[in-house]
Amino acid sequence: MIKLWNASAFVSNLLKDFQFSKDAEYDLQPLDKWILSKAEKLTRRVTEAFEVCQFNTAVEETRNFAWHVFCDSYIEAVKDRLYKPEAYGEEKRKAAQYTLYTVLFRVLQLLAPITPHVTEEIYQTMYAEDLGFKSINVSSWPTVDEKRLDEEAEKRGDIIAAVIDEVRREKSEKHMPLNTPIKRLTVYADGKDLAASVMDGKEDIAGTCKVQYFEILLKKGEGREVKPLGKIRFVAEY
Repeated sequence: MIKLWNASAFVSNLLKDFQFSKDAEYDLQPLDKWILSKAEKLTRRVTEAFEVCQFNTAVEETRNFAWHVFCDSYIEAVKDRLYKPEAYGEEKRKAAQYTLYTVLFRVLQLLAPITPHVTEEIYQTMYAEDLGFKSINVSSWPTVDEKRLDEEAEKRGDIIAAVIDEVRREKSEKHMPLNTPIKRLTVYADGKDLAASVMDGKEDIAGTCKVQYFEILLKKGEGREVKPLGKIRFVAEY
């Protein structure tokens, strides 16, 4: 609950200039599509667990998604896009804001039956004015939006997130601050699909990992292995 509260406060600050609109269209980036698809699959799993009274499963699924996928991966990966619209463009920033807004609300809905007080407080602060429900607990239970399910986006997003996580892990192991600039990051991808996925996420990888020069090579390479992918390695020069 503390993690959820802190993440919500952080997201709320990033959404101060965001105006929610059901009819707006957004220039969703690979990681946006990735987490939106995963949120729909989470909704399906949690709904099925509640229907058979497996409350522990419902809570654990939501907790793992909120903590590891949403907070540790997605929020960290889009910070640079949110803070620097002059570098990425305002449309890409709005896409990240929309995704944060949408996914956090879904997490609140899935947790509301179990943690009604903290989810209600966050809802009233961030969503009540936009969505109009007197309480999150009288809003409709979410149904899976089939249009958001995207297996290809999930595969590519998993690769992008894995590269970011491994680069950040290397910095931690070397006792470097995570905002330490990387002068040159060379990614070796042993496969066209892998290389294409890394290329799709190049902006978010470079922004999150503070990469000054980024190259992607379609070949086997040495360096640090990106787990659990195996066929991607990288060399970072600091």
